[in-house]
Amino acid sequence: MMMKQTFALVLVLVAACLVYRLDAIAAPIIKDDISAPQELREQPFLFEVLRHLYRWYMDETDAEKIVKQGEVHFWIRGLQTQLDPGDKSRLGEIVLPQIGVSVTVKKADYMIEELNTVVKNDTFKIINVSRGSVPASTDGFETVKVDYKEVLEYVFRTKDQARFPDDEMLMRMRLAAREELTEYLVARGKDLPTNSEAVHFSPISPVANEIWVFWEGGRMLLRFASDIDLENEAVWEHDELAVKLYNVDEQTVVSLHEVAGSNAYMTRDQVGRALFNCIVNGRRLVLNPEDVTGADVTHKR
Repeated sequence: MMMKQTFALVLVLVAACLVYRLDAIAAPIIKDDISAPQELREQPFLFEVLRHLYRWYMDETDAEKIVKQGEVHFWIRGLQTQLDPGDKSRLGEIVLPQIGVSVTVKKADYMIEELNTVVKNDTFKIINVSRGSVPASTDGFETVKVDYKEVLEYVFRTKDQARFPDDEMLMRMRLAAREELTEYLVARGKDLPTNSEAVHFSPISPVANEIWVFWEGGRMLLRFASDIDLENEAVWEHDELAVKLYNVDEQTVVSLHEVAGSNAYMTRDQVGRALFNCIVNGRRLVLNPEDVTGADVTHKR
């Protein structure tokens, strides 16, 4: 019994690490021509955004397009949205026209009245990345251009830098995820594992409130996401997390056109990137079912 309960906690960790907070980004956005927040125009922030795209979205053809022009172009603007009274959150958009990518960012600042909890981020965080729907002109945008070699040097120099959840956060993730993964397994008539299991965490991004996890034994990818910084205790105390699970064997397709209208699948490319960031760039954690609190942590760096 103890072993099953223990591993339920373990699996939670895995389960909780993979979902988008869709309700947090679903509010209709009105794209008015308002000035871009200063933070979005600063080079350190833009470089961090680009490093995130480098790890999760960009490929060789994207790099080639930028190399030919010798510069990276950023189109930046603020966004207005229909906010609730007292909501001081700010939104912005960063477009990379050369590769057809649009990034929506948010600096949350509001109160959850029923929980008496303030949701406030110190910096803008990525809430959505889309391809193919970039504006045709720079109208309403401020343009920032950076020498490609300077960007390349930064991205290459920092590509191995990684930060991971501390022990306290790992425990909170176990507790938060237990219910999700247990429900998933029970619904499919599967038993909870009784042996030690290995999971792989992706690094924590300074510009995105999400963590991905790959559970080896279950062959599943999981995502944690929140409107609040994941290292904020309020996330765990008030269950302000979104969790989504993907079975790599059952929910991988070559193109999302195969499953039009469904968000329950990932493309083979998306799965490959998630596995790369979890296994190659990530941190491996061995979870022992007989020991809930003292997991054996192995660094790969």
